[in-house]
Amino acid sequence: MMAESNSGQSLAELDGQLPQGEVHVWLASLALKDDVVGKIGSLLTPEEQERAARFEVAAARKQFVASRALLRMALGKYLGIDARQVKFRLTSHGKPELADHRAIHFNLSHTEGLAAMAVTRAGAVGIDVEKIRNEAHVLELADRFFSKKEAALLRSQPERERISCFFSCWTAKEAYVKAHGGGLSIPLDGFAVILDAKRPELELEVFGDAAEARRWSMWRLELPAEFRGAVAVDGAIRRVRVGWLSATEL
Repeated sequence: MMAESNSGQSLAELDGQLPQGEVHVWLASLALKDDVVGKIGSLLTPEEQERAARFEVAAARKQFVASRALLRMALGKYLGIDARQVKFRLTSHGKPELADHRAIHFNLSHTEGLAAMAVTRAGAVGIDVEKIRNEAHVLELADRFFSKKEAALLRSQPERERISCFFSCWTAKEAYVKAHGGGLSIPLDGFAVILDAKRPELELEVFGDAAEARRWSMWRLELPAEFRGAVAVDGAIRRVRVGWLSATEL
């Protein structure tokens, strides 16, 4: 299921407007100073602040605080409530969802230096972002985790493009798994994501279940050069819009 366009106007501000048929993706840098982390940490609940304090590694603590602050602030805007009033619960597979507002779906991802959140009214959503690791043994990883079709596609790429292709495919697969909500019950070699360098839309093939594949809309995300990312939605989407939030906005 494809979008009509992925070239919609970028998100200039977090105004809480979320039209039907759109996915909003908010990005935030995780390269934050300690005083900024302390300030935005006030958006977290006491329980979340206690959890953050248990991180022994400063980078991991900053990542958790900034990601949670992004999530609470953005969802609070869309719901029209204070960020501290946003309440979550976990599905049976451990996926966070809103406790009181099921009409809005969201998902959060973070990697070294970057947090990303996707929100939509269309249906279950998953997002994944990864920082490219040039030392990754991508052919070995593909043989272990990808479908045979994806592994073959990776091998067909020029050697200089394989690492980028791997992370593009990996993030798309992770986005689908996160949106589906089945966790480890979904075998990574049971479906394939077909990449097309000329198009942001991605094609999903679920082996033995064509109807399942037709339900989904998927895209690559345009991110800084050192990152790759993708978003998947269970439903029809007209466009994906992307915006950046600064630490001052958090």
